[in-house]
Amino acid sequence: MITKTDYLVIGSGIAGLSFALKAANHGLVAIITKKEQAESNTNYAQGGVAAVCSKDDSFTLHIEDTKKAGAGLCHDDAVELLVLNGPRGVRELIDWGVEFSHQQPPKSNELDLGREGGHSRNRIVHAKDLTGKIVEQSLLDAIKQNPNIKIFEQHIAIDLITEHHLGRKESENNLPLHCWGAYVLDESSGIISQFLAR
Repeated sequence: MITKTDYLVIGSGIAGLSFALKAANHGLVAIITKKEQAESNTNYAQGGVAAVCSKDDSFTLHIEDTKKAGAGLCHDDAVELLVLNGPRGVRELIDWGVEFSHQQPPKSNELDLGREGGHSRNRIVHAKDLTGKIVEQSLLDAIKQNPNIKIFEQHIAIDLITEHHLGRKESENNLPLHCWGAYVLDESSGIISQFLAR
C-alpha cells in the first residue's frame, strides 16, 4: 500500500504536532506514531516553557542565564534563536488552545510565571504541573479539527526512502541525498507500506 501526502511527520511529540499544524496550511500531512497519539515524551514533561513574558525580564537576561547554566557548552546562535523566538512559540501554543496557568485575581489575565534553576527571573510558562500533557492534548485537539492532517497510530518508521533504494550510493557524484518518504510497519496488521511525501 502507498500513502501519498505533501508532508510526512514521524513522531507525535510537540515538535511533530506543531510542525504538522503549520504544514497543514500548505498541504496534506500524515503523522505516524509508534504508539497511541498521546504517548510521547512531551506528555510526561511537567515543568514548563522558558520564555521572556514579563516586563521585569529581557532577552539579554535570558540569554545570559542560559549560557551561564550551559557552562560554556552552548552554541551562541542556537541560544539566541531559542530565546528570541520563545514568546512567539508561547503565543502559538495559546492560539492552538493550550491553557497555561494564569495569576490569581486581580492579575488573572497575566500568565503565572514560575522560576526554575538557572533562571534569574520568573519566566517558566506552565499549565499547573501537567504542562506537557496539557500541551500535547491541546495540539492533538487542534489536529483533530484539521481535515488536512491524519494520524496513523501503532505505525513504526523502519527505513527512510532515499537514493540507496534506487541503487545509487550516497557518495556517488557528490550529489545531495533526497528523502521521498519512509517504509512504515503497521503493527496491527504486520504490513509494511510506503508513505511518500513531496
